[in-house]
Order: sequence, then structure tokens, then C-alpha cells
Amino acid sequence: MINFKEVPDHYLLCMKEDCPMADHCLRQMAMHVLTKHDKVVKIANPLLTHPSERCKFYRPDEPQVFARGFAAMQEKMLPHQYSVFMKCLQQRFGRTGYFERRRGDRLCSPDDIKAIKALLEKMGLQHLEFEAYELHHNWND
Repeated sequence: MINFKEVPDHYLLCMKEDCPMADHCLRQMAMHVLTKHDKVVKIANPLLTHPSERCKFYRPDEPQVFARGFAAMQEKMLPHQYSVFMKCLQQRFGRTGYFERRRGDRLCSPDDIKAIKALLEKMGLQHLEFEAYELHHNWND
């Protein structure tokens, strides 16, 4: 079971208890935890949920790999390479989001990791790695 403090604020919950994926869906698990603590909750429209793994609201409960920090990558890039790298990622994350991820203040989600690795591969720098990897529930991707 998850701790209610782990659940992001205003997290979209699911009330389809009859779903075969309910025991492993973060939205369903959060529903059981948050309804005991919060007076108001945000619920996915039951008419748009589809009880299966293909439901667009389904979030698996297995921890996934997140990355923390990539400031050290700059040291291994030429100035022009880093300029291109930084501009591409600032377009994706915004200036503040880029620097928070670079410093490691904000985790890079599995989707963020894929995008950064794809950019590195495109630049011929696929050997570069993040500073640390951590396992967490993936609440949003």
C-alpha cells in the first residue's frame, strides 16, 4: 500500500474498483488512501475509464527508474555541443525546469530520460550518463 504523503497534490483518482488492474493502479490505490484523509478529491470521469491495462488513466504501481542530475555532462561536451543540448532541453522543460533537472533538484522521469538520451544519441554523445538513478512510483508519465 502507498503512503498518502507520496501522492501528488490534486492527483486524479479512479473509482473503478471492479477493474482487473485496480490492485496495481496508482490511481485506484490513491483513491483508497486519500478518501480517508481529504474532504475533496479529483476523480477520473467513470464514463471515460476502460477497465484494462490499456486505460489511458492506468498508472502501474511498479517503481520505475528516475534520474537525478546531469551537470557533469557539460564537462564532457564541447561548448557548441553543450549550447545545442541546453537549448533543446530548455525548449522541452523551460529554463527553470531545465536547470532544476540539471542540478538534480527535480528528478528526470522515465519520459524525460528517453528524451535526453535520444538527444545525446543524435549528438553522438550516447556514452554520457546521469549522475544518479533512483526507483520511484511514476505518478504522471
